[in-house]
This record gives sequence, structure tokens and C-alpha cells, in this order.
Amino acid sequence: MKEYKIFKALGEKTRYSIVLELLKDKNNCCTDLSNFTKKDLSTISRQLKILEREGIIIIEKINKTKCVKIKDKKLILEIIKNIKKIKR
Repeated sequence: MKEYKIFKALGEKTRYSIVLELLKDKNNCCTDLSNFTKKDLSTISRQLKILEREGIIIIEKINKTKCVKIKDKKLILEIIKNIKKIKR
């Protein structure tokens, strides 16, 4: 039941805000996300591992920098659209 795990991963406020930021088509590294969320790097790293484990994001290491992007943007946009419908 993969859908449940995706919803569960997006159910946490920090992870959800990270995904929304990643959907803006910017190149993001861990420090960018740390600055955006105002969370320390260790917290961001833990949250990114969960998102990566559930197949929501891809983490690529370029030199010593970890870059993050959405794995399947179309799918995640559809899920978020459905989440917003439920919230109404």
C-alpha cells in the first residue's frame, strides 16, 4: 500500500513544506532547505531520508553537496491537489 506511505510522509509539516519548495523547479541543496524551513541540517537530513525512502525525492551528491529534487513531479502534484480537496 504505497499510497498510504506517501500520504504519511507528506503528513508531517516540515516534509510537506520541503516538497512544496522542491516543486518550484529550483535546484535545492540541503543547506537551502535548512534556510528555507529554519531547521538545522540534521533535522532536514532526517526528513529527506524519509521522503527518499518513500520514493518522493531523489538525492544526488555532487562533490560534497547533496542536491534534492522531486522524483515524479506529476504524481506529487496530483497527490497534493487531492490533499487540498480533502482539507476543504
